[in-house]
Amino acid sequence: MSNREEFNNRIATVLVSYTRWILREAQSRNIHRLYFLARDGWLMYHIAEQICRTEKLNINCSYFYCSRYSLRAGAYRFFDDSAYEKLFLHSYRQTASDMLTRAGFSKQKRYQVYEDIGFDSAKELDIMGRQEFDGFCGIVKGSKVFRSIISEISEEAYQKIMRYIGQEGMNRYKKIGIVDLGWTGSLQYTLHKLLNSSRINTHITGFYMGMLDAPPRSQGSVYLTWLFNEQDIKIKSWFAHNLMECICSAPHGMTLGYEQDERKMVPVFSDEENSPDHITEIKTAAVNLAVERNNTGEIGSRDLPGNSERKAALKLLYQIMYSPSDMDIERLKTYTFCDDVGEQYHKSIVQEGKAKDFRREILPFKLMHRDETDGFFWYFGSLKKSRVHFKRLYKIGYRLTKKIIERRKLNACHSERNEES
Repeated sequence: MSNREEFNNRIATVLVSYTRWILREAQSRNIHRLYFLARDGWLMYHIAEQICRTEKLNINCSYFYCSRYSLRAGAYRFFDDSAYEKLFLHSYRQTASDMLTRAGFSKQKRYQVYEDIGFDSAKELDIMGRQEFDGFCGIVKGSKVFRSIISEISEEAYQKIMRYIGQEGMNRYKKIGIVDLGWTGSLQYTLHKLLNSSRINTHITGFYMGMLDAPPRSQGSVYLTWLFNEQDIKIKSWFAHNLMECICSAPHGMTLGYEQDERKMVPVFSDEENSPDHITEIKTAAVNLAVERNNTGEIGSRDLPGNSERKAALKLLYQIMYSPSDMDIERLKTYTFCDDVGEQYHKSIVQEGKAKDFRREILPFKLMHRDETDGFFWYFGSLKKSRVHFKRLYKIGYRLTKKIIERRKLNACHSERNEES
């Protein structure tokens, strides 16, 4: 077996186990319709279809084209605070242009906002620090021109997404399941809000590999996690969610919106940045593994406890994400990633850096650079690729820093919820 095949099989083992957990949970909850959300649900969709077909499960699987960008465009019309919070999130690259473009503003409309708030349009591509960016967003929020334009953009997007939702049958079921990787539950929350806006009382159960933050609370919506939830600080300290998204991304671009063709609503895509060859190879390995294990009874829903599959998956992912081999780095360095909803830039998931770059992500050095965004999309992979000394100390320091930060976030969240109570 080649190194390439060995890597594909490790990922396939994780994804097949995850998909079997989804199907077991769906059966136990009497959910017969699953929507696998683009793009992160593409591989699980093909695995689930294979398992349902060979095991004759009474579960209908659909692939639902959407993105944070396409769904939120239709939700801005509600002037919902949570939608705006997501729009003004920090990202690797923070510019005035990026922020407004992710909300669907054309150049002409961006310039209208700049004129209204007295911002120099020549500086729209200048990268801002966190404080400067927060200040800019605060001014934009108060702009009547901004609110007028976003309302207009959102109304058009809303009509299209609701037609697509109806076309895909989401309004015909009392209970549905949606499948994604994670990490905050925002897509599920937005979908639930869109359905409710048309008085569609569909109960949504979300199936996720993991949650980094506590998902939004709303009636008629349940969030289930397989590997970890927001309280599993130990796992979150090494789990590379950006890398997981790269590995699972579909061989098509991000869904920008929807248009009517001669027969139906169809998705409009951005260009795809990653290699479809890698993705289709993993799909082939995963589908073959699903059939093989079904025939042998090795990990069927009645044969192996789900927790055993979870532990095995965590072990495999820990090896890849926290202690990657040279072979893993060679396989993964071709992937690119973007943390911006509008995907206006992409950088390699593996970025070589200097010692000072890695120190900045570790306490107490991180406190001295609070105004800067995180420097690496995958810290441990970038560290492995870079020529720096004391790599083990950097790895331990980064994990400890993550644990401290996550513990503070969790305590703050608990305090906030206690105050609300």
